[in-house]
Amino acid sequence: MSPEEGTGAVLVNPKVNIRILLAAFWICHFLLWTFGDMLSLLQQENEPITDNVILIVAPTTAVVQVLMIVLCLVGPPMYARLANLIVAPVFLLFDIGYLSEASEGWQFYLGSVYILFDVLIIWHAWKWPTVEDGAEQ
Repeated sequence: MSPEEGTGAVLVNPKVNIRILLAAFWICHFLLWTFGDMLSLLQQENEPITDNVILIVAPTTAVVQVLMIVLCLVGPPMYARLANLIVAPVFLLFDIGYLSEASEGWQFYLGSVYILFDVLIIWHAWKWPTVEDGAEQ
């Protein structure tokens, strides 16, 4: 007897809106990115960051990821899809660079997950449902 038969009800598996899916992937990427930065900074606690490039790039990447979340949820579909297909590959290159310079196990692990979310974003943006697919009713 399956779990569904025992309860007398079958759970519905609704299709997740592509906007919510992409926003969720960006949120996951952003949270992991922030976690990775915190771990890196905690290891260098006694060395304050004085490199101006890092002080510009780090907040800019955070702002871009937050804007991608908002765009995925409320932006016009054509622009949201295009932005995902442009921005995610840029982050993919950042993350490949991060992984190539990883020296500890947690960095390899985190870098691999970054890349996984980049690929998920690119794939789902590429496969964005169209009216011909019957996704919009």
